[in-house]
Amino acid sequence: MRVHAWGVMLVLSLAAVRAEAQPPRYQAEYLGTFRPYRMNEMSQIIGTQSLGSNQRAFVVNPGEPLAYLPLPPGMASSEASGINDLGVVVGRTSSFSSPEFSGRAIAWDPDGQGGYTYRLLGALPGQSISHATALNNVGDIVGYSSDGTFRYAVVFTAPGGPSSLQSLGIFDPVAINDGRVLVDRSFTVKRLDLDTMIPGDLGVPTGSYLATAAVAINEAGQVGGLAILTTSGDADRVAARYTDNVGWEVFSGAGASNSVYDMNEDGDVVMRIYTGLYVRYDGVGTYLLEDLIANTDGHWFVSYLSGATMNSSGKLAVFATNQETGQSGTILLTPESPAEVGETARVERLGLSCGPNPFVEATRIGYALPDPGSVTLRIYDSAGRIVRTLLSGVERTPGPSSVQWDGKDDHGREVAGGVYRLRLDAGRTSETRAVIHLE
Repeated sequence: MRVHAWGVMLVLSLAAVRAEAQPPRYQAEYLGTFRPYRMNEMSQIIGTQSLGSNQRAFVVNPGEPLAYLPLPPGMASSEASGINDLGVVVGRTSSFSSPEFSGRAIAWDPDGQGGYTYRLLGALPGQSISHATALNNVGDIVGYSSDGTFRYAVVFTAPGGPSSLQSLGIFDPVAINDGRVLVDRSFTVKRLDLDTMIPGDLGVPTGSYLATAAVAINEAGQVGGLAILTTSGDADRVAARYTDNVGWEVFSGAGASNSVYDMNEDGDVVMRIYTGLYVRYDGVGTYLLEDLIANTDGHWFVSYLSGATMNSSGKLAVFATNQETGQSGTILLTPESPAEVGETARVERLGLSCGPNPFVEATRIGYALPDPGSVTLRIYDSAGRIVRTLLSGVERTPGPSSVQWDGKDDHGREVAGGVYRLRLDAGRTSETRAVIHLE
């Protein structure tokens, strides 16, 4: 399996940096009555809800109302299962009221004018049922195809059409990163590198465990999910995360439905523990999420039943109810800035940002240092190669600063359109962000 060195360095760096940090406080923005499923780095949220008698996939863009994704002719329902940082959504569609019946794998592509086009992704020869469950930023779409009785893991975007992964012991792909490493949910979690086609079984945590299941994988190859105890009782699940050279870490006691719901590039997780929704920050601790929300207009009661999603910008989308305002639905939680938190609070993040994002000609990259020090800012492609070094060991004073990237590499050549990663190193602190360059 290939794991990018910069991803591993990021995980180790953040663990050390956060040892003295405090958890963030969040500002809540009410978005609507829908329930969130996944959110990308651009804070676009997808989900599925009823429209009349049919289930329909939707997307919510920042500052815009919920929009249902278009249906192919003859189709009545749809489900959204994944979204990448380019805004491409994958899932399934069906002629029945629910996409669970005779679903067909589909991808919705932004048309550049605020709408979407669609692609039906097909199925294995002789089969007609399929479901696209996950995608990355470099063009891979994975999921499964079915003959109505058994289902077979597939790569929909393989040369020549859908290609089966059955012979490799992969049965249920749930996520894939930009290093082209997918993670499989079945019995014990497996990772598969699509470049080498070599699977790796991640096993179970130390102790009396029977199985593991995955829900997410990041660029460092960390896997978030759950582990199942060898017990005859119903309370047999613990929230867990796998890290190379560390193994499985258990984040909760045993409960009937305990599990990681989502994980970001920092290895932070949002998870259900018993009847609460919790967030865990590496090197900081585990906290009940609703206790971290700044309650300016009543208290937000966060639901543990409706899922939750997070991105690497520190934002979370969760379902919550505010009895004082009468609102019930999805709220977007955004970390308060250091100034809002208070001067005595330790600056946990470097505030790495860029805009416009996506961009065509140039984007300005901003950051804020808590202390004076040496700064290095590099841009990496999806394979983890350095594309451009904007700052290398430059001394900076505390406070905000910025630098422009013109979309060119270190040789002055225009880079290809796609998703790139910014990495900022300041002392022992590192932070990354995704940036999209449009041709």
